[in-house]
Amino acid sequence: MLDIWDMEEGEFVMVDLDKHGRPIGEEATTLTRFIGSLVRSHQYAPINYKSWKEMPKVHKEEMLQILEAKFEFVPPINDVTREMLKAQLNDKWRQWKSDLNSKAYDPSKTEEEVVATLVDDRVNPSQYRDLVHFWYSEEGQKISEINRQNRSKYEDIHCMGTKSLPKLIDETKKKAKGVSPDRIEIYIDTRTRKDGTIVNEKAARVIEELNKQNYEAATSRSGTQNDMHWKDDIFSQVKGSDTSGHVRCVGKIPKSKRVKVSVSENEELHNRLKHMESMMTNFMTFIQNRFPGEDVNNMIQAAKQSQDVDGVPNMGSSN
Repeated sequence: MLDIWDMEEGEFVMVDLDKHGRPIGEEATTLTRFIGSLVRSHQYAPINYKSWKEMPKVHKEEMLQILEAKFEFVPPINDVTREMLKAQLNDKWRQWKSDLNSKAYDPSKTEEEVVATLVDDRVNPSQYRDLVHFWYSEEGQKISEINRQNRSKYEDIHCMGTKSLPKLIDETKKKAKGVSPDRIEIYIDTRTRKDGTIVNEKAARVIEELNKQNYEAATSRSGTQNDMHWKDDIFSQVKGSDTSGHVRCVGKIPKSKRVKVSVSENEELHNRLKHMESMMTNFMTFIQNRFPGEDVNNMIQAAKQSQDVDGVPNMGSSN
């Protein structure tokens, strides 16, 4: 990642985006790796915050600015893609802290013993001390146990490695000459190893059921889908509905958000409106004083009609 960090001002890496604003193509991997490098820089992404929500906004915005300076997005970046990038920063930051925990935390050692062993030279010692203290705290122990139990229950593993779903879907679509894969294809592909074996017994049962229902529904299909549809598809019938913001075998999908106006913005708009009303009142008063006895409304209407007539082209003239 040194080459990305050392790029001259004005140099950038071009990254394609899919219709959901998610990075795809060869340079999507470069972007992902750089995000991993970025969150490991203690000056940009301090590790002594319990959660991403507690991370000060100034750090998040600075990292986003760095990404926008070093990567050019096609189509141009918008707020949807920015939210996607923030989500990636969050995921990589959490993974970084988890990696440190796996390397350093040892329940047989005291907090001070773990602090004394700095496992990575990219870590700020002061931030590391705070992080280790949280690991040994009652709250940290409770969260760790909850996460451990959740991981033990998770059996739906894949074998796609570090490749992102949007990139895999894009590659599959190109191989199929523009035809998007459905979720059944993606599930089978990401649960089948290179030697043809399935990752585990649960995935094998799911694939068997998906193939069965897909075969039964094949005779009632007409035409070919040229896009990914996931609501009420066979996959959702077998695996159940998806959670908001994340669609299995599709990835994270941006939520549609209603535009919100802050209190300060609303107050500013209200003040502007009052100012315009005051100016209009003063103007009307001036006109009435300037032309006493005249009907101001009729004057305004006459002026508008005159403007409309002047604006009509002379259809009778010729060149």
